[in-house]
Amino acid sequence: MYQKLSRLFIVTPLVLTLVQCAQQPNNPENSTAGSEFQKNNIRKIITYDTPGRCSEIISYSAPTGLLLTTNSVSKDISVLSVPDLSTGKLTPIDINSDKSGIQGIDTNGEPTSVAVHPRENIALAAVNGLSGRLVAIDLNAAKSGETKFILDQEVGIHLDSIAISPDGKWVVIADEAEGNSSTAGAIILMDISKLGTTDRLPVYKVPGLASALGRPAGRVEPEFVSIDSSSRFAAIACQDDNAVVIVPLSSSPRVSSVIKLPSGSLPDGVNLINYGKSILLSIAEEGTDTVSIYIMNPANLNQAPQLITRINVRALSGKGGRCDPEGVYMFRQSGKLYLAVAIERADRVLIMDISNPATPRKVASIRVGSRPEGIIVQEQGGKTYVLTGDEGKPGKGEISIIEIR
Repeated sequence: MYQKLSRLFIVTPLVLTLVQCAQQPNNPENSTAGSEFQKNNIRKIITYDTPGRCSEIISYSAPTGLLLTTNSVSKDISVLSVPDLSTGKLTPIDINSDKSGIQGIDTNGEPTSVAVHPRENIALAAVNGLSGRLVAIDLNAAKSGETKFILDQEVGIHLDSIAISPDGKWVVIADEAEGNSSTAGAIILMDISKLGTTDRLPVYKVPGLASALGRPAGRVEPEFVSIDSSSRFAAIACQDDNAVVIVPLSSSPRVSSVIKLPSGSLPDGVNLINYGKSILLSIAEEGTDTVSIYIMNPANLNQAPQLITRINVRALSGKGGRCDPEGVYMFRQSGKLYLAVAIERADRVLIMDISNPATPRKVASIRVGSRPEGIIVQEQGGKTYVLTGDEGKPGKGEISIIEIR
């Protein structure tokens, strides 16, 4: 199997160079393919100014029609009602009418990440304060303008990202342990299958992370988590370590393989999608203004993912200077495979056709709000919607919705 994958997917340096050059047109904003796609198949529905001045990591609950976004300025989680994404109508829900203005869910700390449970009307949030905490929020109560916590458990040091497995059994947490060089960052798994029936859930810390990365323990800083659609494993970006690690989901977690990226890559967002019997992994490499696409064999997680291509997104974003790709998300629509990239310093989302991952093609560059940070994709009514949390700082916090048909 390894030899077969190698023949199919290893790309020579010469081909990589040609691919990258092909993705850097002299005037990418006037690309015929891109403008035609934008006119006929894509439209930005809205960029909405959120009440709390900041929107970072976002998550959407289809059953309740709620959009949640973390807010590091007001240190709460904003709740907006958006039952029909196609209308672009966002209605903020005031969680505390005793205070002036629209109030979000007060988590008694700074929420850094939020994820909606795939099967229950519950959201999990990573919260930082004196220590890290995982809190579970009742979305039925939130829809009624009330705060109800199902769980509030101390875990880790300084949490940065969480993701919930599609089967609803695991939450994977990137504990960056930022701010103190003597503390070790960690990857933490928690079994959430009994969420709501106990006040403390089992915690499993991935051993040997520093050794696997070849780094001093205090320098390890996990940043962002993505889980495959079959709930088999997670890919975790370790930003300052210029690496992405693969961790199978179990009560005995371990590092199965490591992708060591070029120096200065500073990987941020990662995303996984099925590709035949293989899986594609996309990585936003913030430090080098690139996005890489790897392919992996889910039947052999000990085999390191193989590079297909690395894309220079600076010119493609429509901005000549530093652009900082922050988040990535792959999705399918109308028989094609696409990659959406949130580009922080360009205030744009780049859409690329990656139906052939070795030769990605730009189809659109859409202006969104100030400094897009979080990016998610939702299917609704046969259409696909790309949503971004536009952080601001400086600038106002916003949420953007893009429709793809």
